[in-house]
Amino acid sequence: MYHNMKSKFYTLAASFALMAGVVSCDYLDVAPPETVDRDDILKTQVDALEYLYGCYGPIQSADLIRNFRPYNLRQGSDEWVALSPQNCDAQRYQWNQPTGMNTYYGAFQEYYNSIGYCNMFIRDINEKEVPGLSPETKAQYIAEAQFLKAYLHCEAMIYYGPIPITDEVIPTNVAPADMPGRSHFDYCADYVANLCDEAYQNLPAVHSTQQYYGRATKAAAKFLKARVRWLAASPLFNGEFPFPDWENEDYETPGYGKELISRTYDAQKWEVARQACLEAIQEAEAAGHALFDVDGSEARREANGIPLPQIPGVDTTTPEGEEFAKRVMLMRYVVTTGPDQGNNEAIWGMLNIAPDVDYSSMPHYVITDQNGVLRGGWGWISPTLHAVESFYTENGKQPADDADFTPESQWFQSSGIKLRDDDGRDTPEVINLCVNREPRFYAWIGFDGGEYSPVMKNGKNLILRMRESGENGYNPNFGANNQSQTGFYNIKMVHPNVRFTGIDEGNNTSEGYNHTWALFRLADLYLMLAECDARLNQHLDEGVSYLNRVRERAGVPAVSVDEVSGDGQLLEVVLDEWSNEFYFEVHRQLEIRRNVWGDQTMMKNHYRGLNSMQSNPSFESFNTPVVVDQTFSWDDRMYLYPIHNEEIYSDPNLVQAPGY
Repeated sequence: MYHNMKSKFYTLAASFALMAGVVSCDYLDVAPPETVDRDDILKTQVDALEYLYGCYGPIQSADLIRNFRPYNLRQGSDEWVALSPQNCDAQRYQWNQPTGMNTYYGAFQEYYNSIGYCNMFIRDINEKEVPGLSPETKAQYIAEAQFLKAYLHCEAMIYYGPIPITDEVIPTNVAPADMPGRSHFDYCADYVANLCDEAYQNLPAVHSTQQYYGRATKAAAKFLKARVRWLAASPLFNGEFPFPDWENEDYETPGYGKELISRTYDAQKWEVARQACLEAIQEAEAAGHALFDVDGSEARREANGIPLPQIPGVDTTTPEGEEFAKRVMLMRYVVTTGPDQGNNEAIWGMLNIAPDVDYSSMPHYVITDQNGVLRGGWGWISPTLHAVESFYTENGKQPADDADFTPESQWFQSSGIKLRDDDGRDTPEVINLCVNREPRFYAWIGFDGGEYSPVMKNGKNLILRMRESGENGYNPNFGANNQSQTGFYNIKMVHPNVRFTGIDEGNNTSEGYNHTWALFRLADLYLMLAECDARLNQHLDEGVSYLNRVRERAGVPAVSVDEVSGDGQLLEVVLDEWSNEFYFEVHRQLEIRRNVWGDQTMMKNHYRGLNSMQSNPSFESFNTPVVVDQTFSWDDRMYLYPIHNEEIYSDPNLVQAPGY
């Protein structure tokens, strides 16, 4: 799908490399040197469009910007763990190891090279008359580059907090002393918001053809403005930064001096964020964006020929049970389908998702091929008990807070429930913790005795056998990396129609691995608005209404204003909803950082799983909670990422984040 746009992005990689990839490692080279004659770039309308596509290139194809990859630094949180030998950036964050020397070096450079490319495009298209390019189209192209520049600045803010602002092409021979230092975080937020407003004027409400999925729209600009306002209002940047004395040494931000992050709380920031969210919601809904629903999901499921999933304790032959199972499938399709498949929830997204997300999630044994070789995924993404326990019960409450749920002392005991295996084999009994949970739990968490997929085994269902070393359980023969550390598997972002055929290493991916990926979802906006209302403790009817849109779509009971009108209650429910709805979507670490939760959620004793790292354990031994045996710890310096030391040395105005 979107083949024309995709081919443009990939063919533009070569020209992007010519124009942006040959820079040195220094941050000083924020503007790519002009190794291609500018007169050769913009001779035709096609040239102009391809030049614009080069601005999108890093977001659509570069490893760095595709930050949902499981090993990326921003995925390091208490949601999941991998075995120690993986030694990836996400783990280094969990282990309190980031420094100015070992953090992924290219991140800061990649952002600023990409920003420099956008600046160069805007300069060149403004200076050169392109034959046949109408003023309206030219204005749109400039607006798209402005939006991308705003997005790249905002992403850098998420990583690094206060950042340098680069609004125009900086000559490659600029003196180091003249390079910009970090600007105050609020100044950066204003810059991004204003750039979004500028871009909005000339962006289309929608694109005329789906082949342009991934290009900027008015709704995307409004969303980004809301996102940066919401970020600036969040506790980390709104009075609770743990290093209040951190500031620039010499460089000053107009109106702020050397200060870099606000030292006092300002409630008005939440009202500003609220207004931005309301504008963004209005724009998105007017453009046809809506939460993906059961009708759309069922159309995909039927087209894929997938039966409804089996769920422990749910009778899918009843209307209520059937509806529940449909909600499970809906939540699997929410993040694996795009607008060409009836899913218009994505306000802005990318063309495909990396296959290593699927393989890293899928169990290491799925099927035996015709030569007797076991085939499957890598299975090293292991959800923690924190993630497992955070999903609601069927009553829409946290398990520990639901008086009608199994008492906590019995969570890890057998429920006596078994599912049906299409091969006619006995299946493991499911523990009580995995019975009577909400649909998202069954959509996204794989557990012993649970159905991972209705069709993955060449059209047959895959029931997980996590205590059997010959199947999905611990087996050293699968290698030091490819094991579930916690006794659970991730399902989120694995396409429901992925099927292993059992023929050599082949598999029938159908729509599988390279599905679209939403960077901005409408559910994001609804929860941002609900949080603004909760933080202000105003407009509670509004906040609860938008919160319930997300809950009810997921098959979770709505809450009433009376239930959450006490001090901090609505905020608690909204933050729980962030955790559940956006599990494994690169949100959790940001939630921890922006809410200043590091010392509560990232310490060693918080990383728990089942006692899964043993061969063929008993039911009781396997289902014993344990602390994961790794060197997890937290330091407050990790609320911001370090800029690589070489970049700091290159720019005398650029101060390192505190603690590095």
